[in-house]
This record gives sequence, C-alpha cells and structure tokens, in this order.
Amino acid sequence: MFEWIKKILSKAKKRMQLEKEINPKSFQSMAKEISDLADACSQVCHPQENVLHRVERIKTEMEQLTTLTMQPEFKKLSTQRKLELRESLIQSREQILESMQTAPSPTKLLQ
Repeated sequence: MFEWIKKILSKAKKRMQLEKEINPKSFQSMAKEISDLADACSQVCHPQENVLHRVERIKTEMEQLTTLTMQPEFKKLSTQRKLELRESLIQSREQILESMQTAPSPTKLLQ
C-alpha cells in the first residue's frame, strides 16, 4: 500500500518538474540568459567578423524564441519538442561559455 502511494507521489513530482522545465517562462529566461552571454562573449572574444555575426544571429534567434513562447501555438507543441528545444538551449549556453573560457586574455599582464 505504501509503495503504491510512493509511486503516485513520485510520478506527480516528476510531472511537476517536467511542467516547470517546459514552461514558457523557463524558455524566456533561458533565452534572456543566452542573449546576455552572447553579449558578454562579443566583448571578451576577439572582435572578429564571424564571432560578431554569430553573436548577432544568436541574439536574433533568442528574440524570436521569446516572441514564440508568448504565442498560443507554443503551448500546442508536444512535450518531446519542448524538451528537445530545452536541450538545444542548454547546449548553446555551454558552447558560449566554452568559447568565452577559451578566449585569449586581453592583456599579457597578470592582474
């Protein structure tokens, strides 16, 4: 009997966590974070045209994503699609952070 209750509570907890992860507000906050990271990356990385172009493209895509999450059609997307989009955003954030970490120091002097 107690195992049955534990399973029900566990399933409810997982379902609530999933709903939190695919909530449109979660996507909006992730898009804002990635856009801010892209701005920081453009300042930290060497000002090469391809980096600046990528940063502008990322910012545009994050604005489009924010707009999309406000549309009623976003709620109609399947859970699987939303999870794939979330995973893609996480990977994008990791790639930006990695490129910022591998950027050369702006000065040769140690601070």
